[in-house]
Amino acid sequence: MSLSAVRDQPAALRLLRNVIARNRTPNGLLFWGADGVGKRMTAMEFAKALNCREMELDACDACISCRKAGTGNHPDITVIAPTGRSRTVSKETIGEMSEMASFRPVEGRWRVFLLEDAERLTLPAQNHFLKTLEEPPSNSLFILITSFPRALLPTIRSRCQQVRFQTLRPETILELLAERHTLPREEAQSIALLSQGQMTRALDLVQTEKRSLALELTRRLAAGDDPVLLAEEFAGNLKALRQQVESETAELFETDQGATLTPEEREEMKAARAAVADAAYRRGIVDYLYILQTWYRDQLVYRSLQSPEAVLNRDQTDRLARECSADPGEKIIAIGKARQLLDRYISEDRVFRDLFLSLAAP
Repeated sequence: MSLSAVRDQPAALRLLRNVIARNRTPNGLLFWGADGVGKRMTAMEFAKALNCREMELDACDACISCRKAGTGNHPDITVIAPTGRSRTVSKETIGEMSEMASFRPVEGRWRVFLLEDAERLTLPAQNHFLKTLEEPPSNSLFILITSFPRALLPTIRSRCQQVRFQTLRPETILELLAERHTLPREEAQSIALLSQGQMTRALDLVQTEKRSLALELTRRLAAGDDPVLLAEEFAGNLKALRQQVESETAELFETDQGATLTPEEREEMKAARAAVADAAYRRGIVDYLYILQTWYRDQLVYRSLQSPEAVLNRDQTDRLARECSADPGEKIIAIGKARQLLDRYISEDRVFRDLFLSLAAP
């Protein structure tokens, strides 16, 4: 691949190509935008282009430098990602990076460091990195990649040239889905629209049962099923979700065999693992609420416009034509209130029981 393979980022590509053309590469770049829109891919392709031996404004993908970068073996391109029990980037890691940056490139023109999930740099790490940015080594480039730029120190943001990434067009999501999955056309269209321009969200909608479960809940509520019993069933799904994220998080936090931890380190690991699992669990709950909200949004829109082209759940237009709540707007408000209550850590069982009672109203 090369920069020409990056999709739906004309402003970012224009800026990066101008940087290469004018030979005025800054020492710090901040790539920010929503998840799943191509930030990391663009960072890697830009690093390849800077060190390409055959082309001047892009990566050729054929020279030895591009091939090494493509396989992750280029000595002058280093990826730094959160690690360890707390899933952060430590001051020690940034110190090692700064030491590497002080040396001349081994093979290419630039030493490039890609800092993934840069918001995960600890405060000491950010302060240490700031010193490096204040007196940057020549021919070293630091690309910070994040969806949460405000988690970084203002002084770091001010010393980096910011590159904003847009969400992807539904058409692009549709094409990328077709490359990876075989889906009915209307279902693929629906997922592309529901993804909000984020490929990671689109893949989650394809690979999990969240959407089918949420739509089944709305169908059963409309059919008159007992909302309290449905809430109890849904509680079982939430329990399974928590067990899944806790299992996945435990794998992330596994330590090397034979590693010994102090009691303090064990407590730190336990707290960090719980925090990561809880965040993933709550993101899953928010996903369910989002899908419910889009369903009633589509009811409202379809009732007003009678146009399948205006709805997000394109594969549900037959159902929308025959089923509509008396006041979808009130249901959308109820879902918004449920999210506010969950943000205040009110019991999920209570929140969803009250929500399903509201959604069951005619």
